[in-house]
Amino acid sequence: MLVSLIYFAAGIGVFIWGIITLTKGLNIFSQRKITHFIKTFAGSLPKSIIIGFFITLIIQSSSMISVIAVTMAGAKLLNLKSAAGIIIGSNIGTTIAVQLYAFNLFKIAPYAVFVGSILYFQNYNIKLKFAGNIILGFGLIFYGLKIMELAAVPLKKFSNFNLLSNNISNPFWGIFIGIITALIMQSSNIGIATLQILTASHLITLSTALPIIYGLNIGTCSEAIILSLASNKEGKKIALFNIFFNIIGAIVFLPLTDYFAEFLKFLSPNNAARQVANAHTFFNLFSAILIIPFLPQVFFMIERIVDNKKNAK
Repeated sequence: MLVSLIYFAAGIGVFIWGIITLTKGLNIFSQRKITHFIKTFAGSLPKSIIIGFFITLIIQSSSMISVIAVTMAGAKLLNLKSAAGIIIGSNIGTTIAVQLYAFNLFKIAPYAVFVGSILYFQNYNIKLKFAGNIILGFGLIFYGLKIMELAAVPLKKFSNFNLLSNNISNPFWGIFIGIITALIMQSSNIGIATLQILTASHLITLSTALPIIYGLNIGTCSEAIILSLASNKEGKKIALFNIFFNIIGAIVFLPLTDYFAEFLKFLSPNNAARQVANAHTFFNLFSAILIIPFLPQVFFMIERIVDNKKNAK
């Protein structure tokens, strides 16, 4: 069992290496450029959602978008109402990557690593170097997923792992595990990818994975929350909105987890990895649909909380 866990951890390491490499290639979109896009398109809710979605799709980090929004609020360039759509869009945009992970693309991984390495190590064209980072990153990501998949197979034989999976079937434990994982990794996608492997290998059930997904979404708000402690009132409001968005989603989805699992199985009956990816997407999409009609009430509640804390001081 120990050897399998070591290989599984190695697979996660290669996967993270791939994400870091991919992100480096996408860093041509600097924080200054992102700030410019947000300032330009944050005028209305639909535009804000669209720009939040597409920027997150490019840089692959909803946490970074939240941090940028809080930083901009600290510089008095953004307020809660303008940032809400960006936060909503970024939460939806971050789910697209795990949809890609659900495809069995390991066959192209060796070619991606080979081509990406050649482009990355050449020093003649900076644009090709960036492209090499992206291609190499994707190759490493699918290598990492394959290593995790192969390492997960022997774990089925061990009763200790089955006992562990039974213990986390409690949905509140699942949410707690998701939050802690996101706090450590500072990324929901790493946790989601791991859940895709564990669910596809039948080591945990989809119903067990769903509360962990809720927790992962809550946990990714931590970075913006911590940064907001040193920010102004508007920065604190934006960070609170980010975590409220995911907590409200978790409260709504938690009692419906078993029905949600059946719905996901109906959509993708023979693809557990796709079921987990769809769970991540639908959680954020439906949370957005649920919260948008009540934005004025949510804004009022957040403003009361922040203003009351200031008055208490």
